[in-house]
Amino acid sequence: MLLSIYREFELAATNDVVAPKPLVSILIPSLVEEFEGAITVRELTKPWGLKLHLGNAHAHNPFLLKRQAPRERLFENIPATVDLKWYPCSNETTEIPFECARLSVPLDYKRPNNGLRAIIPIIKYPAEKDVPYKGSILINPGGPGGLGSEIVYDVPTARQIRSNIIGPGWDILGFDPRGIGYSVPYGSCDIIPYSVEPERQNATTLFQEPSKLRSRRRATKLPPNNDEVSYGILIPDDPPSWKPQAYQTAFQFNTACQEYVSQYNQAGPHMNTVVVATDMLSIGKALARERNQPEDTTLVNFYGISYGTLLGQYFATLYPNNVGRFLLDGVVDADTWISHSDVNTTVTHVDKAWSLFFSSCFNAGPERCSFYTARNSSGTGKVPVTRNSHSLRDRFNTITSRLNATKYELEGKEYAPVVSSILITLKLLIFNSIYRAHETWPHLSDFFVAAEPILVPNPAEWDLEALQTAFFELQMKMGVTTYAPVTTIPESFTQVSCTDARDIRGVEITPAEEQAWKLASRVGGVSKLGARIQCSQWQIRPSWEWYGPVGGATKTPILFAGTLLDPITPFENSEKARKLFKGAKMFYVDEIAHTAFLTRNTCAFRHALAYFQNGTLPDHNNRCKKEIQPFF
Repeated sequence: MLLSIYREFELAATNDVVAPKPLVSILIPSLVEEFEGAITVRELTKPWGLKLHLGNAHAHNPFLLKRQAPRERLFENIPATVDLKWYPCSNETTEIPFECARLSVPLDYKRPNNGLRAIIPIIKYPAEKDVPYKGSILINPGGPGGLGSEIVYDVPTARQIRSNIIGPGWDILGFDPRGIGYSVPYGSCDIIPYSVEPERQNATTLFQEPSKLRSRRRATKLPPNNDEVSYGILIPDDPPSWKPQAYQTAFQFNTACQEYVSQYNQAGPHMNTVVVATDMLSIGKALARERNQPEDTTLVNFYGISYGTLLGQYFATLYPNNVGRFLLDGVVDADTWISHSDVNTTVTHVDKAWSLFFSSCFNAGPERCSFYTARNSSGTGKVPVTRNSHSLRDRFNTITSRLNATKYELEGKEYAPVVSSILITLKLLIFNSIYRAHETWPHLSDFFVAAEPILVPNPAEWDLEALQTAFFELQMKMGVTTYAPVTTIPESFTQVSCTDARDIRGVEITPAEEQAWKLASRVGGVSKLGARIQCSQWQIRPSWEWYGPVGGATKTPILFAGTLLDPITPFENSEKARKLFKGAKMFYVDEIAHTAFLTRNTCAFRHALAYFQNGTLPDHNNRCKKEIQPFF
């Protein structure tokens, strides 16, 4: 999960209901143009809009995917077949001889003979020719909504996975899950303009398939509760208006998806995780047929990251005798994912992790952490004011105390929407910085230095242009140095998570539930409620309903992994999952990050390589010590 896939919409700061508009994730509403799949900022406009993220910090790809040239026709002219047929990828321009295939599978595994087919695109990073061949490993990079095709096709990422995690001898296979990327039918709800592709919106038949295979890609960046203190940190609440606006936007979001993806022969009813897990089995069987091996006893090998760990747990429960080597890192708790009760299995470590920013900055000193020193009252020059980490925390609290959007909204101040937008953006940036603290916190430190003299007690006196610049620079830096899955459409998270979970249509969030999330994390709690609200308005239900429980005895023991302070998948989830699957083991890294491998910890790499190369599992010495510190 490190930057999460957030769905953001601009809402007019009035009582009028307006249709949601997609935004690039910067503080000020922007006019954005898509240039062959890339998002470019064309113009920054005022006034500031009130923004809601309607997503969730769940499941993300911990491997760096910088913006690249679009791969509009990666699978163009490659036929869909019931047996795997590998071809050079249509846009092949890299030094790695990638191969592409499109596998035709039943649209509905409960009705496999009704003539309707889905198409799963697969890309292969072939094993080396000069080492013994071990087999194939499937990868899911998280999301839900991350593209397996993109994580494998990205050459630096693919090489990092091979050298640090999987090792030699394996074919590495990335596939796009149902409704996502290059798959058919496509799950676009037209949230991003022109993302609907009529030729790909519906299922195919065994004898017919669409010819157009463009995929508009968007790697969503992040802009991103009673003034209460958590771990000594002051984080104001979002204002009262956030909830009705969230419900209204969720309703509009659902209305759009009802139009484009709700029919039986479209993607919506077939995007839940149980279907994708069965697609993995279909891929495994096709690989077995390709090598003239028995398909019913084939072993599927899998590397699942964040949401990919949920996919792995589903597969292991449904098809335990087909489980090969499964490494699941950044574990999602399946029980609470299904029941919408994940308040204690997601953001519980966020505030504690963020509290370490101040001690880390203090220990790093002024040479490494710019927030160690402060601007003087005139905003020019710097004077040392830091005596200990608490003085840094107190300066942060002074900044956040001026973002009391609730107070300004209740007083009817015209700048209340501006304050609210800044507050929400700051909280989400802080939250997502924890995904890879050692890389992002220096940039946040620079931002606080820039913002401190701007955020004077009276918001009417704020230099919004200067603040806008500071936010924009921060997000551009975090966009380069943080990790997010490449996704084609912003609706993927909702489409999967709401159909995975039990039906809560029409169920409203209670004050007690809202308070529970705030207490779980002042920084990240309310952000999770946005996803809960989406599912309360989501009308599409899955054709194949499956609600667990997960667990069982697998053919091959599973290896789980996590970090001690993970902002969205606490390592306790790994401990729980280990106990549910017979013979499973786990290891964890004593660092602040989302997923063990975002830490680049050499101990974690050793565990992964030993498992994939030799099947070796950790013994009781399963704790990897901290190797890096933020700011160093």
